[in-house]
Amino acid sequence: MSEPKRLHPIMILLTIIKSIKDVIVPIAVYFFIFFFKDSYENEWLRWSPYLFIALLLLFIFGTSFIKWIRYTYRIENNELRIEHGLFVKKKRYIPFERIQSLDFSETILHRPLGLVKVTVETAAGGADEAEADMTAIKKEEATAIRKMIAEAKSLGKLPEEKAETEAEGKNKNKEVLYKITRKQLLFFASTSGRAGVIIAAIVAFAGQFSDIIPFDEIFNEMAHIVKTGFLLISLAVLAALFIAWLLSVAWAYLKYNDFTLRLVDDELVITRGLLEKRTTTIPVHRIQALRVSESLFRQPFGYASVSVEYAGGSIIDENKADDMLIPIVKKSEIARLLQNGLPEYIFLEEYHSAPKRAQRRYFFVKMVMMTLITIGLSIWLWPYGLLAVLLIGLMWGWGVLQYRSAAWKLTGHQLILRYRDIQQHTVYLQKNRIQSVDYSVNWFQKRAQLATIGTFVMSRGGGVAAVKHLEEEDARKIYEWYLPNQQQRDEAKMEDPEG
Repeated sequence: MSEPKRLHPIMILLTIIKSIKDVIVPIAVYFFIFFFKDSYENEWLRWSPYLFIALLLLFIFGTSFIKWIRYTYRIENNELRIEHGLFVKKKRYIPFERIQSLDFSETILHRPLGLVKVTVETAAGGADEAEADMTAIKKEEATAIRKMIAEAKSLGKLPEEKAETEAEGKNKNKEVLYKITRKQLLFFASTSGRAGVIIAAIVAFAGQFSDIIPFDEIFNEMAHIVKTGFLLISLAVLAALFIAWLLSVAWAYLKYNDFTLRLVDDELVITRGLLEKRTTTIPVHRIQALRVSESLFRQPFGYASVSVEYAGGSIIDENKADDMLIPIVKKSEIARLLQNGLPEYIFLEEYHSAPKRAQRRYFFVKMVMMTLITIGLSIWLWPYGLLAVLLIGLMWGWGVLQYRSAAWKLTGHQLILRYRDIQQHTVYLQKNRIQSVDYSVNWFQKRAQLATIGTFVMSRGGGVAAVKHLEEEDARKIYEWYLPNQQQRDEAKMEDPEG
């Protein structure tokens, strides 16, 4: 593979589709503005939108073709060498030892041709993009590259390590740790909570047409409806929420269809998706923390999802689906499912909770803020604004749930922190994976002998968990647990006497 190779020509079509998707909204706005205006004296102005769109499409096709021509890749000297660039050629040489994983994904355009998109992840990968992407190559060739990287890494090991790896490879087969069932998929899709995301996307899309859609007239009409037909507007809102929920169910069903978690040697391999088949590889030794999340809809039924924080990944998925190990599972089954893949993690149900005197601190500020908002809404939307009083009770309930969730546990070299935003999160951290522990006490906490503890790991997000208003003595205990012991401090002083 030392000779430069181009990607499959389907890359041209994929690049065109992506470019059109990026500019479709401004093109539509531009087109409709000209389409609805009839005051042009010159005939050529009437046809200018069509000319503009034709030139833009020609430009997109031309640049997509040039990108395909100039993009080459090859394997040379144990490096993946990629050269690309539209006007300026860029060279990216990635040594095999830096490559953490090759993630594959297949869209409906890839699958009939036996192609995959390859995403290269490295230990020093950026937070915003992957180290490299190969949009369309043969699946067999992608698999061959992955095998070459694995073989090159094994040659770099010590003889005893290599022998141990080969022995493990012979004895260890691919083990399916988890596979989503149809019933679980439907339950997961129904409780995914993506309706708000879809509504926000629709609002943002509609905002692009502010010059065309008479929003002022619509808002004035809506205000009149609110005053004269409160029931009608309530039904309309409920209908919109129901449609958004149906769309979110369809989105989750397509994205997580056939979700499977496998243990292959020392890697966790995830495959998922109906229209776009995605394969994600997570090296076990790169996992920094384990997170168990329970939403308000799933917690009463005893269901949760499991995700990981791992080093070297990039944010290539807006919903962090690539970090999710198990989308939906009975919480009581997590330990059994992961005992072979992640045996160092200990799953417990007994925790040390926040003290009783800390309870009001979880809801007091929220209730004060919501009271001020309620007063403003009551004046602006009298008398319907008075319904905002219910939100004060909602803030109280949210604060109580946060108080009940706040907890911690130390077991040997493992720290467990539990907290709640909207969901309840239980984070499992190994001591050797924690980058730092933050112990803080503000003025109000000091009077009540409370403290906040936070942890940071080497992952894309950095900070992974924080629990507020713990017993000051408990927070201090966690902080001192993380500090090096006296023997380690003495050894450090001997190595660096001046320090």
